[in-house]
Amino acid sequence: MIKRLVVHRFRGIREGVLDDLGKINLLIGPNNSGKTAILEMLYLGGTSGRPVQLILDDVPAEEGENLAFQATTSVRFDFLGLEPLPRLRSRHGYRGQSQEIPVILTDEGGLAVNLKALFSESPLRAFRLGTPLPEWGVKDKTRFFKKDLTTVALFSLQNQEGLPASLIPPKFPEAGIRLENSRWHYLWDPRWIHRWHRKDPIDSLAIWAEEGQPPASDKVVFFDFHTANRHFTLRFAQWAKNQRWNWIAKIQEHLMHVFPDMKGMIVEVDDAPDRQREETGYLRSSEGRLPIDQFGDGARHAFKVLATLIAMCEIVDDEHPGLFLWEDPELFMHPATLGRLLNEVTKLVRDRPIQVFMSTQSLEVLAWFVKYLENIPDEEAQQVRAFRLDLKEGRLHAHKFAGRGIGSWFRLFGDPRLSAGEEMASPLYYLLMSEEE
Repeated sequence: MIKRLVVHRFRGIREGVLDDLGKINLLIGPNNSGKTAILEMLYLGGTSGRPVQLILDDVPAEEGENLAFQATTSVRFDFLGLEPLPRLRSRHGYRGQSQEIPVILTDEGGLAVNLKALFSESPLRAFRLGTPLPEWGVKDKTRFFKKDLTTVALFSLQNQEGLPASLIPPKFPEAGIRLENSRWHYLWDPRWIHRWHRKDPIDSLAIWAEEGQPPASDKVVFFDFHTANRHFTLRFAQWAKNQRWNWIAKIQEHLMHVFPDMKGMIVEVDDAPDRQREETGYLRSSEGRLPIDQFGDGARHAFKVLATLIAMCEIVDDEHPGLFLWEDPELFMHPATLGRLLNEVTKLVRDRPIQVFMSTQSLEVLAWFVKYLENIPDEEAQQVRAFRLDLKEGRLHAHKFAGRGIGSWFRLFGDPRLSAGEEMASPLYYLLMSEEE
């Protein structure tokens, strides 16, 4: 489980630290406070699991030449069968396959990256990502191909010594984080690099460090509006259906708890309409079969969250934990239905090694967790965290509340979504006023 996050220049976050992360983490705050940036950061870092050798060809002469480190880069697919960086590029309105990053294939099947044109003063001006040699008689699955030129823009280092000082952000030593006991991620795609107030060459890179056990790179999900609105990839759906743990029956069981009026219907997962090369959910009744999309956005959202988590729960273990990143769990949901969905989600992950991060603007989500924490053992309650985030001049400020302290936050400070001095006709304000009377 990731315990700590230290950030240098990722999207709108110039610098910041999130300490003492829990099993379930709620990220709360105004717009442009860094909530989604943290989810994207954790997603890109979590899906870095493809072994490579990092060869630094162009470090300052006094620091040596051709330094080499064992590293990882982005896996080809996340848990849902999506390509991590193209998936985020599309989310932000860019073409999924970048044409701008100067990368070429080497004769050995590696990648050679030259950033001089993008960042003339960067400490990473030229380097290579080499692939490990395959075992004798085993097909080489590690070499890069032409498509990788547009989908790789990150490498990760862990448990190593000897990193050139020019590649260490000043904030990291100040925060007491070292490469020997953490995992560092280096991203050079300009779209995700904080561009303001640059002072040093290291500021041309987005870098973040994680302390704690990282997730297995093929067991990471970023669930957002786009995930809710798209069908399952063939890669994911056909794999899940072919397992022996009866994925579809379990979806049906949990979905009926969220939507009691669907009781008696049969869940199916089959080809998407109009010959799309994807699959989707269907509900069958005595009157016929309808795609889950026909039941509305809330049903589609809940169905896909449950289908994803149920599959993940079956394959994680202590050595291969999962990471579920959920943006706006309230999306399309009636408050009562949302409460039932949160209840199913927390039951699913309760005894599984899956760390959850939710970004939310919903008072119903927060209120549901306050009630939930009152009815579980103290030890479990202490694994839930809420972070009130603010960004001021690029610096991330995080106020943490743990366990049942989240309820105290409501009582002492009112609506936790609002900053001090902000005024709004919040329903919570009227509720608290009526209780005082």
